[in-house]
Amino acid sequence: MFRFRLAIVIVISFGFVLSLGIALYWGSNQVARYFQHSQTAYETFDDYEQVSQEAYRHFKQRMDRLITANPNSETGVESSKQRLFAAMQALRDTAVKSPVKDSASESWINKPAELEKVAHLTAFLEASEYRFDEVERLRLQGKLNIAVQALSKFTEEEIDGKFQPLIDAAINAEREKAQKAKRELEALVYQSRWTAILASLIAALFSVISGAVLLRGFKKPIEALMKGTDEIASGNLDYRIDLTSRDEFAYLASHFNQMAEELEVQQNKLREGRSALENRVAERTLELNLLNQELKRMDNARREFLADISHELRTPITVIRGEAEVTLRGQDRDAEEYKDALQRIVELSMQLGKYVNDLLFLARADTANLQFVWDKVDLADLVSSSVEDFHVMAEEYAISVSLDAPAGPLWVRGDKQRLRQVLFILGENACRYSKPSGHISVALWRDGKQACFSLTDQGIGIPTQDLERIFERHFRSSNAQHSRDDGSGLGLPMAKSILTAHGGQIAVSSIENSGSTFTVTLPVLTVA
Repeated sequence: MFRFRLAIVIVISFGFVLSLGIALYWGSNQVARYFQHSQTAYETFDDYEQVSQEAYRHFKQRMDRLITANPNSETGVESSKQRLFAAMQALRDTAVKSPVKDSASESWINKPAELEKVAHLTAFLEASEYRFDEVERLRLQGKLNIAVQALSKFTEEEIDGKFQPLIDAAINAEREKAQKAKRELEALVYQSRWTAILASLIAALFSVISGAVLLRGFKKPIEALMKGTDEIASGNLDYRIDLTSRDEFAYLASHFNQMAEELEVQQNKLREGRSALENRVAERTLELNLLNQELKRMDNARREFLADISHELRTPITVIRGEAEVTLRGQDRDAEEYKDALQRIVELSMQLGKYVNDLLFLARADTANLQFVWDKVDLADLVSSSVEDFHVMAEEYAISVSLDAPAGPLWVRGDKQRLRQVLFILGENACRYSKPSGHISVALWRDGKQACFSLTDQGIGIPTQDLERIFERHFRSSNAQHSRDDGSGLGLPMAKSILTAHGGQIAVSSIENSGSTFTVTLPVLTVA
């Protein structure tokens, strides 16, 4: 239905355009025709003017020659005669090509009449040549008075009485034709202009009316379709377009509703699939996070294990090497001295073997729990033997070591190898961070129910802001990092863990660039 109305509007609009085109085409043809008439009239007018001028010039040349009898004027006469007949030929050609009288212009050029006027002018000019020749013969015969009278009579009767009215009438007629053609051309242009304006107004009025009718016809369905697209775009797939008409818009609305239903079904399927996929992704993400955390924990354990190996094996190996080098450098030593050196090397090797077993156990069990073998330990004897090992390590740094300890035993309950490990950690740190030619003071005493051990060095000290963090794993103070780059930050945390397991404590006091003092306290074992 809508297509039918639109087709009617298109056909009528095409009719308007076609009619306007035909009218403009007819008007342009008429303008061209009248313009041609006007041009022909003006050309004929100009030709008559030219003939008139050339004729009078030729007449004057002939009369001058007759009156003056100047033989040199012959050339001028011939020249003017040629120009006169050339002008006549041009007039004759214009008359021949002039349009004939037609129904579009009832009073236009009558070609036979024009040709007849040209013929009269031609005949007059030829006759005038004959009359001038006769006057010339009279003058040559000596009959000058008769010649003058004949010339005067010819001028008065023929030229003034016949030629002048004939040429004036022709010129006036052509002027009137040119003006009439101009008036008709202006009238046609005026008529064409108003025809075009009227046709344009009618076409515009029809366009407005038909556009308003069509707009009112499809405004409501277009708004309904636009609202439907907005609802679908916003996600409301339940929306349906309600059009009761039976035109193309209703057909489009039904297909639109069908598309919305299919989209709703597809969206529900996608929503279900996405929900299932999100659940599976969440499960896999959780599993990956757990695996990632486990990998990080295992990697950290591996790093700590390697750090523990490098730290714990370094001190016993250094002492064993030092003992062997000192024994080999000595001369004239008795068997007892070699025996004591070998005994310390054996003890250190056993210590080293215990470290290796502990580290392997930690690696296999994947835990940070150390194993302890509890027994009664003479702390005085353990400190004394450890100080002897300190001497070996201190020789490498040109550092002296002194010991202040009671003469008798000082019993504690603990793991001898673990306690030796604590002493080695403190002794090695003191040697490594002491200044060359420095001194390390070791003291052991009893304070009530506590066995106290202190180690004082003259090293680089610890900055005040770092004192609370030196027992954290992998932490190293800023000046220690600048002094040596081979530390791991594991010794003091391990020493604190061992002492905590023994029920003891470790404390530190330090002045930067002056030295540090580490103090260890352990419960004294009451011997029955």
